[in-house]
Amino acid sequence: MSSAFGIDEIQGQERALVFLKKYSSQPELLPPLLIFHGPEGTGKESAVERFIRHVLCIEGTSCGHCVSCRAFMHQSHPDIVWFPLEKNKQISIGKEDNPEEFTIRWLIRTRLYYRPHLSKVRFIVIPDASLIGNEAETALLKSLEEAPAFTRFIFIVTNLDQLKETIISRAVCIPFGYLPQSIIKDLHYKNSLTYLPAQGGSMDPFDCPPQVLEQISQRIGGNLRQPLDYLRLEEWILGYKEEHADWKEDFSFKDFLDLVGLLLLQEYSRSDFEANLPKMEAVFRFKEKLHEKIHGQENISLSLLIHELSLLEQK
Repeated sequence: MSSAFGIDEIQGQERALVFLKKYSSQPELLPPLLIFHGPEGTGKESAVERFIRHVLCIEGTSCGHCVSCRAFMHQSHPDIVWFPLEKNKQISIGKEDNPEEFTIRWLIRTRLYYRPHLSKVRFIVIPDASLIGNEAETALLKSLEEAPAFTRFIFIVTNLDQLKETIISRAVCIPFGYLPQSIIKDLHYKNSLTYLPAQGGSMDPFDCPPQVLEQISQRIGGNLRQPLDYLRLEEWILGYKEEHADWKEDFSFKDFLDLVGLLLLQEYSRSDFEANLPKMEAVFRFKEKLHEKIHGQENISLSLLIHELSLLEQK
């Protein structure tokens, strides 16, 4: 992690920056809980890291040289309790005797009321607050009400509706929105990532590995000129369905076909928009069929789409 890791480097989130700059310059005003909320891939986690480093910095500037910044850069800061993110695994209240690490009882008994080691503030970060269980949430409420002045909570969540109103009412909510395409494109190029206009205003819009997107894009981009090209695309899709070694565990064939449809729409909208409208309408019908939740109809829907697009290509 670079020593240059400032709040000012956060792009496209002007509303969130109002809060972050205020509290980083006046940490004594920090409320017991901050909730960073907004769509995936819009920079919430990075903003939390930058904000925490700035507040914990001995110089108050995120200098990169003090003992606090160095500990942060080595991921060994004693005044940060960052709960691990395990998908679909709830954060529990923990056992009454000898509670497990990263449960709420463990937090209260071993971290919450002990003074910070290096800085004036301790941060407790829960990277997906929607995973807090009911019992754990009840226990947290009291901790939020009676939190010592040197301990502050940060929750990250995609949607405030995932939290109870009793939690939200004790927090200052920091909003994150979708990023402008110009920023998305710039960040991809700076980080040597493949940029696709179809991904909208998020750095992480699709729940699939980047190589999956690249392969679909290579098969579609500029390669659909005659009916035979569509048949080859269908053949590749069905063959890839049987392999998919690089898919995530929860990424399904339906998700894959959804992406194919999205990239087809992108391809048809590049040029001759009016002429390609019938093809785009066919793709929309295909995507609508995919989401009807009728088991096993994906292959049939794909064949119908390829047949329709092939006929339209002949006209």
